[in-house]
Amino acid sequence: MAEWSKAPDSSSGPLTRAWVQIPLLTKFMFLFVFLFSLKLGLEAGEG
Repeated sequence: MAEWSKAPDSSSGPLTRAWVQIPLLTKFMFLFVFLFSLKLGLEAGEG
């Protein structure tokens, strides 16, 4: 437990940023795929 407190903050910086960015990226990708498939579905429905 003591060794955890000795760890420098610089090592947790990029890790926390990754934890914040990855869910955001997945949300944007999911939204993009959803809208894209919805657009294709509407075009297929019209045709």
